[in-house]
Amino acid sequence: MNPMTDYFDMNKNLEAFTKMYPDFTNAAPLKAATDFAAKYREVTVAALNSHVELTTAWMRDAAKDATTLMTAETQPDQYVKKAGEVATAAFQDLPSRLFAYAEVAKKAQFDLMDTMMSAAPKVAEEAAERTKSVVEKTKTAAKRAA
Repeated sequence: MNPMTDYFDMNKNLEAFTKMYPDFTNAAPLKAATDFAAKYREVTVAALNSHVELTTAWMRDAAKDATTLMTAETQPDQYVKKAGEVATAAFQDLPSRLFAYAEVAKKAQFDLMDTMMSAAPKVAEEAAERTKSVVEKTKTAAKRAA
């Protein structure tokens, strides 16, 4: 083969690969990867929904505070007093709100780590079984050829 004039033939290489490993599309690692992707999507959507709920609750509270601040007062010092009360309440509430977001993230991380840890032994076991079956097929083919 002259690399300057001949093109790389992907079809020939793919045919050779499928002869060597005919059950590639149903392979255990591919199934494990799709199972993990499904679990990842599930955890991600759950975390996103929790995040949206937390943010919505925070925005509702902010709207209530805005309503409180926008009510008409007769004395200017009443506006200052209300603004101070709202700001104090918001600052006191901030750590618990941020902690709630952190809990959502922590739960998602634990769920994904649990999925990875439970999948690892299965993948290794299935890969060992696949390897064993391929070795047996290769030995059988070698005996037939001899």
